[in-house]
Parts: sequence; structure tokens; C-alpha cells
Amino acid sequence: MASAASQYRPPIAALAIAGYGSVLGSVFPVMAVISGADISGGLSVPSDSGALVVTMQNVGAVAGILVLPVFAAGIGRGRAMALAGFGFMLASACCALAPTLGWMLVARFFHGVFGGALPFMFMLLVMTSLRRGHDQFEGISLFAASTTLFFGLAASLGGLLVDHFGWRWLFWAQALAALPYCLAATRVLTTEKGRPELLRTADWTSYILLSSGLGLILFVLSEGERHFWLEAWWVPALLVGGVILTGTAVRTLIIAERPLLLLRLFRRPTFSWAIILSLFFRFGTLFAIFVVPQYLGRVQGLRPADIGSVLGWMVPATAVALVAAYLFARHYDSRWLLSGGLGCFALASWLCADLGPDWAADQLRLAAVVAGVGLGLFAVAVLRFATFGVTLQEGPTVGAMFNVSRVIGLVIGLAILSHLVVEREKFHSAILVENIAATDPNTAQRLATTAGGFARFSADAGAAQNSAYTALGRAAAGQAFTLAFADAFIVSAIVLALSAILVWALPGIPTEVDLDPVERTMA
Repeated sequence: MASAASQYRPPIAALAIAGYGSVLGSVFPVMAVISGADISGGLSVPSDSGALVVTMQNVGAVAGILVLPVFAAGIGRGRAMALAGFGFMLASACCALAPTLGWMLVARFFHGVFGGALPFMFMLLVMTSLRRGHDQFEGISLFAASTTLFFGLAASLGGLLVDHFGWRWLFWAQALAALPYCLAATRVLTTEKGRPELLRTADWTSYILLSSGLGLILFVLSEGERHFWLEAWWVPALLVGGVILTGTAVRTLIIAERPLLLLRLFRRPTFSWAIILSLFFRFGTLFAIFVVPQYLGRVQGLRPADIGSVLGWMVPATAVALVAAYLFARHYDSRWLLSGGLGCFALASWLCADLGPDWAADQLRLAAVVAGVGLGLFAVAVLRFATFGVTLQEGPTVGAMFNVSRVIGLVIGLAILSHLVVEREKFHSAILVENIAATDPNTAQRLATTAGGFARFSADAGAAQNSAYTALGRAAAGQAFTLAFADAFIVSAIVLALSAILVWALPGIPTEVDLDPVERTMA
């Protein structure tokens, strides 16, 4: 029994290094999302063009996640760790040196390839090194912590780098932070040489089809709103192409002798529902990446460093929730955690339902704390469902599918929220324009007051009047945007509350204490 157990002995050093890499690959990309305006300005391109910087990173992340198991098997997990680390470091440096948008987009694609592989490398080690049961559960709980705990610090860190050193240091910092990971990765799992023949016989057809298909779909989801969806011919064309390529990839996976991914895992209800939940219910992440930065940046004009003062409250809340979720899931039904996490997301949305243009950053802190608690509960619970009963052979597939669903789920959530906000903003703008008429006494009085204020700084009465009209239009636009966000919060709260209830339709899974000694030995 001692020898049987020794083959599962966790490589502590490798896990610690991979955990550090998981933090790098999870937190640093968020800085680029929140600081997108600074990157666009630094490259002297419009914001719509600058948004491609984030899009290409997501497309590359999917390609890197899907190919990592092949390289880990072919060259060994230690060498795969080092390859991902050095690739991430070099790609970060290329992003920092980018003189043009084209250079940046190519660099960001490879930045995504290696950056997406870093968190997955941690999960891959957990799923292929630790015994099923308690050891594996501890590993995935640490993976949940590494990918969620520090989200709230991304805005503060990114703002600090941009304000004091310039936007290029968003990427120089990543290159420097990756250096110790690279050096340490070369010293672990050195006895694993891999099987190079697996690189030749791998299911490359499925990989090319699937990564290309999902990449096109991600591109459409990311860029469709900025190009008015069906009004640009290439948007539906790329979407159809992506669906066809993905469908063809699924067919090749079914008939392949040694498929890239084991689709039979979807026969397990717990795994299937975990993937669905990960795809469509990532509000805690969106709260930190989209909701707070968008509102405070556009309405209040705050910089990322100031936004970080709100999002920073998520970190201790998430930490407490992660520990509580780990302890709870060992003894009780994990559906309580799923329901609690989604319920916290719903509550955070509802706390912001009466959002107004006069809201200050302090008024969002309570919602940030609640969202942080939900993030910690949800992250542990959804991983518990995704990895329950998974064998060592199935581990790479589970890790790949789950990490791909994380990327796609984030993009889907951004697309849905963005579209909802835009459509509701149009609706409220139309109503406000109808209510604000030049003949309305209240409007005339406000224009006269505003124009009088501008007249103190200019002797040109016409210029003062034009400035008053501009200020009134800006105020109306801000009001419409705020009302649109409030509508999005209400819809999110309703959907998330319903999902928290529907979680109980999922099959339950045994807790750790439910396993008797025989089952633990078999695991």
C-alpha cells in the first residue's frame, strides 16, 4: 500500500510554483481590460480598435489551453511549465515594446496562448498528481483561490503602474513577475521526459478545428456589439464559420481513435452542469472587470487606481468565503455553496438596482463585499461539481474544458451585459430627449443658469450658450447610461436569484466524510 500511495504523492514544489503561475495568468490580464483606455491612447488608436487587444488575448488563451495537455504528455509536465513561463515572459516583453497596434495584436495573441496555459497548468498538476477524494479536493480549492482571490487588486495594481510608470509597464511588470516562475519551473519534475511520439500522433485535426472555431466565436462575441452585430456583414459570417468549425471538431472528436478531449464526460450531469454554470454565471468576475470600472470610469471619471479602492474590498471577502467554502464542502451538500454564491451575486446586483448618477465610489463597497463572498463560494462549489469522480486519465480533459469555459463564460457575460446596457441606454436616451425640450420652463431655466456660469469665464454669449447645451447633453447622456446600468442590475438580480433556486434540481454529490475507508482507498 505504501508504494501505491507514493505514486500519488503531490509534488509540493511544483504545485506551489504552478499556483504562483496561476495567479499571474489570472490577475494580470484583468489589468489590461481595466486599463484599456490607456493602452489605446498609448498606441494612438480609437478605443474600438484598442479593444482588440483584449479580444486577441482571449482568442489566444483558448488555443493555449487546448494544446497544453498534448505538450505536457509529449515533453513532460515540468518542461511544459517552463515553456509556458518563458513564453509568457517573452510575450509580455513584446507587448511592452509594441510600436503599433498590429504588433500589439500579434503579441497579445501569444500572450494569451501562454497566459491561458499558466492557470490550467496548476489544475492539470492537481488532476494528474493528487488522489481522488480529499487530496484532489484540497488541490482544486487552492486552484479556485489562485484564480479568484486577487481579482480585486487588479485595478489598483494596474492604476499604480500606469499612473507612475506608463501603460507599457502593465506588461513589463508581467515579464518581471514571470521571471522567478521560469527559473523555478526548470527545477521541478525534471525526471519527467514525456513521450515525444505523442506529439506526432496527437489529434491535431480536432485541435485546429476546435481552436479556430471557438476563436471565431469569441471574436464575434467580443467585437459584435461595437460593430452593431448584424449591420456588419463579417459578424454573422464569422459566427457561422465558427459554429461550422466547432461542429466539425466535435464530429472528429467523436470518431478519433485518441481524441483531444473525452466528450463522454458530458454524460455526467454534475460535470455538464458545472460547465453550464461556469459559462453563464460569472457575475462576480464581471463585477470586478466590467460593472464597477465601466460605471465609475464613465460616470464619475475615476481612474483605475481610484476604482481599485472599491474593488479592493472584494479580496478579504473572497478570502473568507474560500476558506468557509472549503470547510463547508467537506461535510455538507455543495449545492448549498452554489446556491449561496449565486444568491450573493443576486444580492450584489439588487444592492445596485437604484444606482444613480450621484452615487459615489463608497456606495458600491457593500456590493463589492457581497460579490466577493459570492465569488469565493461559487468558485469552490463549481469546481467540486466539475471534478467529482474524475480519474487521472480524465483529468486533462476536465481541466481543459473547465478553463476554456472560464474564458468563454467571461466573454459571454461581457457580451450580454454590454448589449443590455446599450439597448437600455438607447431607450432611456429617447425618453430623456422627449422630456427635455427647449420650450420647457425647467429646461430653459437650467440652460440660463448654466450659460450664466459659463459667461463669467467668456464674454462671448453664443459660446456660453453652446457650452450650456453641451453640458445639458452630457448630463442627459450620463443619466441614460446610469439608468441603463440600473436596469441591467435588476435583470441580473432576477436571473441570478432564479438560478440560485434552480441549483437544487442538480444531483447531489457525496461529501468527503461520506466516503468510507474502502472508497477512499479505491479513489
